[in-house]
Amino acid sequence: MKTGLLDVRGLSITARLAHDDLSLLAGVDLAVGRGEIVGVVGESGSGKTTLARSVVGLLERNVRVTAGAIELAGDVVVAPGVDRTDRVRGTAVGMVFQDASRSLNPLMKVRTHLAEVLRRHVKGITKADVERRSVEVLEQMRITDTKRVLDSYPHQLSGGLRQRVAIGLAVVTRPALVIADECTTALDVTTQTKVVGLFRTLVDELGIGLLFVTHDLMLASDLCDRIAVMSGGRVVEQGSIEHVLDHPEQEYTKRLLAAIPSWS
Repeated sequence: MKTGLLDVRGLSITARLAHDDLSLLAGVDLAVGRGEIVGVVGESGSGKTTLARSVVGLLERNVRVTAGAIELAGDVVVAPGVDRTDRVRGTAVGMVFQDASRSLNPLMKVRTHLAEVLRRHVKGITKADVERRSVEVLEQMRITDTKRVLDSYPHQLSGGLRQRVAIGLAVVTRPALVIADECTTALDVTTQTKVVGLFRTLVDELGIGLLFVTHDLMLASDLCDRIAVMSGGRVVEQGSIEHVLDHPEQEYTKRLLAAIPSWS
């Protein structure tokens, strides 16, 4: 593994319900290094989105951390009774959500979206720097007609362009870690392939760490360096892509692979 960035150790999370508590995560261990892409895969309800959202403090109000910790670059940001995620969310950690349409305000142009993020998280940034970095990040997203996109509302862009803008919003503040939560689910296969290629390029060029959450093992195998398989709120298997997919040890992983035609 590359230089340490994200370190999740023994993380347990519980939801408080009316008559009982429900375990969402139990003793999860996971690490992401700089310049590394780690995939978290599993079926719906496996706990992968809860894990992703816990890093940036986006859990529901009735959900609490009961054990373990999350460290970012050696600093504890989440532990029982501790939540320092507001210090890192949007600055050290960027997040890309499943549906770009929901993460973009339909009444705001792309230019305004980027400007708001930069002014909120980059202290003392000038108007000229906002413009420069807005253009720069769209170019990093491999968008050529940057002026048109900056002056467009979300509904005026294709689904693929909207998702690229959403990724741009996550990286415009130059975070060390980006979390992508099922962010290719709503895209067609061709656009998915382009977005996956974009993520790989961004990690290589910027040296960021990427936590890539998906239910799609094939997609994870194309993009990730390492993979963690989740079931029932636990990581049941993790390791390099080659080890987990070519030599799975757990029956759950074998069943997931058996459902993919190329592996069956």
